[in-house]
Amino acid sequence: MRKHRHTTIKSRIILIMTVFALLTAALMSIFSYEMISYFQRKTAVQAAEFNLQLVAHIIEKDLINLSAHVMKNSANSTTNTLLVDYFSSEQASAMDAINLYASMQEDFRSNLSNGYVRRLVVTDNKNKFLQVDNLASSTSLPLSIHNIHLLPGTDSDAAEQWGRIIKDPYSNSKVIPVIFPIYDKGSTVGTVYLLAGTSVITDKLHGYALPSGSQLLLTLGETHYEIDGAEIEPVVSEYVDTAFINDYSTGSQTVVSHIESKDGSSRITVSYPVIDGVVLTQTLATNQLTTLSNVWILLMLGVSCLLIALSGIITVYLTRTISNPVEKLKKRMDKIAQGHFFVDRMIEWDNELGDVGRGINRLSQDIVALMETRLADEKQKQELEYRMLQSQINPHFLYNTLNSIKWMATIQNASGIAEMTTSLSRLLRNIAKDIRKLVPLGEEFALLDDYFLIQKYRYGSTITLEQHIGSEQLLNCPIPRFSLQPIVENAIFHGIEPKGTGGHIAITVERSDSADLLITIEDNGIGMEQEKIDAILKKHDTDSVGMITHVGLSSVNERLRLAFGDKYGLSIESEPSKYTKMFILLPTQTSA
Repeated sequence: MRKHRHTTIKSRIILIMTVFALLTAALMSIFSYEMISYFQRKTAVQAAEFNLQLVAHIIEKDLINLSAHVMKNSANSTTNTLLVDYFSSEQASAMDAINLYASMQEDFRSNLSNGYVRRLVVTDNKNKFLQVDNLASSTSLPLSIHNIHLLPGTDSDAAEQWGRIIKDPYSNSKVIPVIFPIYDKGSTVGTVYLLAGTSVITDKLHGYALPSGSQLLLTLGETHYEIDGAEIEPVVSEYVDTAFINDYSTGSQTVVSHIESKDGSSRITVSYPVIDGVVLTQTLATNQLTTLSNVWILLMLGVSCLLIALSGIITVYLTRTISNPVEKLKKRMDKIAQGHFFVDRMIEWDNELGDVGRGINRLSQDIVALMETRLADEKQKQELEYRMLQSQINPHFLYNTLNSIKWMATIQNASGIAEMTTSLSRLLRNIAKDIRKLVPLGEEFALLDDYFLIQKYRYGSTITLEQHIGSEQLLNCPIPRFSLQPIVENAIFHGIEPKGTGGHIAITVERSDSADLLITIEDNGIGMEQEKIDAILKKHDTDSVGMITHVGLSSVNERLRLAFGDKYGLSIESEPSKYTKMFILLPTQTSA
């Protein structure tokens, strides 16, 4: 036979726990990676934000000081008044120039950030100019009427402030120009040029902790520069700046962006404004975001190993608590199938599987009890068959004996004995051979005639039986065997015989008002009380047991109801010392 292969519970548990461990490890890995990446980015952003804020506040002071110095020359100051007078007057003297220069020198020395000023030039954009500088090197060209036009200063540039980095037209150094017009009552009379060295920014960055791979960018106006030590160079490659998740930062002025270069590289940037038009930006290096990748990998490996170990422990536990007991139960069932019905107390654990084991043991005991019962029934059946073989001899012997009595009575002209013997013989033969539960009413009357003939010889002419059949067709209706005989016997023994003067029994067969069959057995005996009637119909009447059938009136009633339904059955009407009527209600149908 081909053996059916199936997966075991143990293998399923191992598979489920393995899948569970892998899924849990994967989910925890993804979640942990996202959380670690989030906090790592947030830490890197906040660290860059803190450094930029610190540096920006220091640079801001110097830029504000330099802007204030330019504004003193541009408007609303003593120096501005002298400048306006000097540039507006066509007859300005050398003394006016000296006084103006002295005022400019005083303002220059009083400014706390004057060390970053390469030169401060004021000019009427014609032929008058003055310069205050901080140049100790002779490499710078002297400013003269012939080269002053090299200064950046056109009408379009006149409002520029911290907008770009240019090369000093008179030296090789890079400077940040601050250009403002000189106002006189709403009109301009000249221009102020302040060329600040880029060291005003780079000097503050000497101790800046810039991670390897990161960039420090400076934005002046719309121009982007990269700061590399003391050098500030324009950013060569163009990039697209898009907004990024800003919940990494702590300050409202900090801007976190995502820049993507045209070469495909992308980085996260943190920007912080110094003053209007000046922004410091730091890009986050890739290693800042991946420095913990090894830690994350080790952590995930540890978590995965822990989950696998826990899964293994759970698998072992489930194997011991479920798989092994189930295997023992299976083996016990196989033993029962092989015919071993012993009780195994080892499978009765203190859990649900133990309940199953106890059920299996009870099943074994029930099977043993059932087999013993079957054996006893089989033995009893054999005994009954033996007795039946014996009983088959007795009726034949009885019939032959009765026939012998009949022929002897006939020879001796004892006709009464012959008739009684013939009736008794037919009656016994009917009882012994007919196994039908329902018989036609005509056959029931024939059996009743044989019975009454015997009783007639017993009582003589003191009792009479009268039959009224409404239609011969009614005799085909079925009725349970031996339904009339117990009723007639009850009428004779308990109704007429106690009377002592004989009596009369009348049987009427007719259709009832409901078109059913109604059989009325009436006697003129002593009658009975209603309590007796109720007692007869509620229980077996042991006092009115049939001579031959050994069934009482209540049994007749029960057999009628079982055969045809609760609507049908036996009912009794009686009046003490006058009569008793017994009614049998049957359905009108043809006997099978």
